[in-house]
Amino acid sequence: MTKEKIMNGIILVCLLSLGFLLGMPSTALAFKVPIHEQITREVFADFQVVAGGQTLKFTDYAINQIVNANKHTDDLPNQANSEMHFDGEDFAGGSKRVMDLKEKVISKVTTEEPESTSARNDLGTALHTIQDFYAHSNWVELGHSSPNINRKIGTEIFSGADKNTPTCPTDPGTLGGAGLSQLTSGYFILSNQLACGVPQGKCRHGVPVVCPDGLNKDDDSRPGFLTARPLAVDATKDYLNQIFSDSRITGNINVIKLLMRINN
Repeated sequence: MTKEKIMNGIILVCLLSLGFLLGMPSTALAFKVPIHEQITREVFADFQVVAGGQTLKFTDYAINQIVNANKHTDDLPNQANSEMHFDGEDFAGGSKRVMDLKEKVISKVTTEEPESTSARNDLGTALHTIQDFYAHSNWVELGHSSPNINRKIGTEIFSGADKNTPTCPTDPGTLGGAGLSQLTSGYFILSNQLACGVPQGKCRHGVPVVCPDGLNKDDDSRPGFLTARPLAVDATKDYLNQIFSDSRITGNINVIKLLMRINN
């Protein structure tokens, strides 16, 4: 890495750190933290499971823990991890991550020595990644709207446009070429343009002030946000349903209560 890139990396860290000091969300590179929290709490407020003749819901304690794990997925050290946010066309990494985390959640509460706290942390961070799929990819631009979520998330590993296929061929902030027909997401790369550099022909994530044009739909100022948000809500519900419909959990009232942190 050149001295120039190192210095630009330091500048970016300083910019993000300034956001912390000013009370801004922890990052400009994902659905804003309050939005992740709003989506998650909205889903859990209504989510329930019927087992053993009882209607069961996550306790407030469990929900708070899941929300916190979701938030911490946006901590600064995680920003370069593309699979956590479906950035940089890392659909294979992101889809594998949420599949692996689903298995961990289920395994940790069904083992002989359960780890329910760890399971809820895994659930929270998985939900962050799922929600970011809709904020960071061109799923909305491909014509999808609620409730037409990507049913592959949580069930299989998938990919998008090839790394060598132009998706923003004329302007990294504007979809074109294969980006109008194939799944893609924006890149966030430290270069001589701070976070504005992308591979040739690819799309930019977009960072406020520095280079705002890009694919992200991280807040209500961004094009597509109003379509992406309900998709993230539907996908969050779907992932929970995948977990509770697993044969190791469905109908198992003790395991369900353990994951929901119901103590009676």
